[in-house]
Amino acid sequence: MMQNDVVVVGGGISGLSLAYYCVQAGMKTTIVEKNESTGGSFASPRYSSGGREFWLELGAHTCYSSYRNLLGIVEKCGLMGSITPRAKVPFSLYSDGQVKSLVSSLDIPELLFSAPKIFSLKKNGMSVKSYYSQIVGQKNYRNVISHFFNAVPSQVTDDFPADMMFKSREKRKDVLKNYTFAEGLQSVARAITSGSGLNVFTSSEILSLRRENGLYIITASNGTEYSAKAVGLAVPSAEASRLLGTMDPVIAGHLGLLKAASVDSVGVVIRKENLSMKPVAALISPNDIFFSAVSRDTVPDDNFRGFAFHFRPGLDEKTKMTRICEVLGIGPSRIEKTFTRGNTVPTLQLGHHQWLEKTDTLLAGKKNLLLTGNYFSGMAIEDCVSRSKSEFGRIAF
Repeated sequence: MMQNDVVVVGGGISGLSLAYYCVQAGMKTTIVEKNESTGGSFASPRYSSGGREFWLELGAHTCYSSYRNLLGIVEKCGLMGSITPRAKVPFSLYSDGQVKSLVSSLDIPELLFSAPKIFSLKKNGMSVKSYYSQIVGQKNYRNVISHFFNAVPSQVTDDFPADMMFKSREKRKDVLKNYTFAEGLQSVARAITSGSGLNVFTSSEILSLRRENGLYIITASNGTEYSAKAVGLAVPSAEASRLLGTMDPVIAGHLGLLKAASVDSVGVVIRKENLSMKPVAALISPNDIFFSAVSRDTVPDDNFRGFAFHFRPGLDEKTKMTRICEVLGIGPSRIEKTFTRGNTVPTLQLGHHQWLEKTDTLLAGKKNLLLTGNYFSGMAIEDCVSRSKSEFGRIAF
């Protein structure tokens, strides 16, 4: 049995950042990830052709200067020099087979009439729909703005808490306002896992978790057992609920109250000369089978262009590929490479703050049981890292 100070289950940015803080504190730390590689929403698969390299984001797409905790890790990992600016290309609507600008799709008189409410209306206790429909107007919200919001977590966000959708954070003035990295966001994951002191096991699903003689015993699908003084669960809430079902049914039941949505992402790489569409940051298609098609045009390449289509769940591959070709105006033979990925994102609702408060109350009496992920204080990358940093601070041994 492999003995550790800390075992982290889940190798997304939440689990990676938690493991990073533990390693920095001198703790013997192991991270176990069920997929073939770590990164989670930091997914930047690579394509090589004729000696040319190209990467494409399939999960998160952008980092910001307000991500101070993430930047602290980036700095320590020596990645500040690889920070790359994003080109200024537009977010656009795709409707009736045409790419349209955001401004041209808005009812400007309604927007001008409604916008002043932003100075008096408070987000607290309001849903995304109830708040923003007053700020931009009912028609603008219904026809345009709601679809941009839905594209962020790839699900309908009408009932999300308004104060958890976008947050104001202190920015670092020495860093670009928004950026990526020279080899994509997954380079952060690779930098963390390549650091000394961290054991990483991929393609290994955790089957069970139990408490024995003051230690946590974690059993993997390949039969390997890990013991640890502390365990961090950095997996979707339903998976954390399953793992804690026998050991701690109260917390398991509480985690089970949360809902989540599945996102099917398909990335395609096309040679630049085979695509006539003007550069865009992303395409948002109202009431379509996909929530967004996010482009690599924000980091221009001399040879290729790439798009990550984030689809509603349950569609067959033929339907998805047919729609991709329709939107891009190309035949299937023009697609050089295809990548696929599934992600789970929380479905946040009003009352989530109270749920979180109870969660932390329940955890207060659980020695060295750590919970982190994108379903706590928010889904942004910085929310995940901040939660991990906070949970790391509860370790006591």
